[in-house]
Amino acid sequence: MGPQAQVEACGRDAAALLGRLLGDDLVAVYLGGSGALGGVAAGQSDVDLVAVCAATPGDELRRAIVDGLGGLAMGWPVRGLEFVLYTRAAVAAPAERPGFELNLDVGPRMPYHLSLGPAAEPAHWFVLDLAILRDHGRPLAGPPARDLIGPIPRRRLLEALRDSLAWHGAHEPALQQSVLNASRGWRFAEEGVWSSKDDAGAWALARVDDRAAVEDALAIRHGDRSRTLDPARVDAFRRRVLDRVEHALRQEG
Repeated sequence: MGPQAQVEACGRDAAALLGRLLGDDLVAVYLGGSGALGGVAAGQSDVDLVAVCAATPGDELRRAIVDGLGGLAMGWPVRGLEFVLYTRAAVAAPAERPGFELNLDVGPRMPYHLSLGPAAEPAHWFVLDLAILRDHGRPLAGPPARDLIGPIPRRRLLEALRDSLAWHGAHEPALQQSVLNASRGWRFAEEGVWSSKDDAGAWALARVDDRAAVEDALAIRHGDRSRTLDPARVDAFRRRVLDRVEHALRQEG
C-alpha cells in the first residue's frame, strides 16, 4: 500500500471510530492536509482529520474520543494523526480565533499534544486549515466541506499567513515545512489558490533566483538525507514571502 492509500485508509478507520463514539451527533469527517491536496510523502506526512459534531461533547465523550483515536493512531504506519473537532456552529461562521472542542496530535513518530480550547493555541493554524479544508477537504462522512464551513475573508487569511511566517521564523527557522508552507502562502497571496506542498514548492522554484532552499526542502520532504537546509537561505526566502504577503495586505486596503 502506497503512502496516499495508507493515509486514506487510516482516515477511514478514524472516521468509523468517530461514528461509533458520536453516533447521530457526528455531522461530518474530512480528510485534509496532503491527504486531500496531494503529495503525501512517505515518513513525513500524517493524517490531517477534522470532524464536525452537532453540539459540544461532554467531558466523558471527549476522553473517549482522545483515548480511542490515540490508541488507533499509535498503531498506524504513518507519522501520526492531527485531529480537530469543531461544532457545526463554529465552522459555519469561523471566528478570528476559531473555537474548537479538542485539538489532538498523536502517533508513533509525532510529539503528543492535546488542547481543549483555542485560548492557548496560535489562531493562524486553524484559520488556514479551515480555509484549505473548505476548498479541498475530502469527505469521509457527511456533506461536502463547503456546505458546512463558511467563507473566511481574504484579508483574514493573509493576516494568518503573515502570522504563520512569523511563527516559523521564531520556532522552525530551518525546517522543510517552513519553506514549503511559505511557498504555499506565497502562491495563495499571488493567485488565491491553495496547493500541496510539492506543487507550491514547484511553483516557487519558477519565481526565485536562489533555488537552493526550495530544492533542498523538497528533497528532504521526500527522504533525501544528504540534503540540509541553510538557515540564512531559509530566512531570506521566508522574508521574501513575507514581503509579498504584506504587499497583498496593502492592496486589500
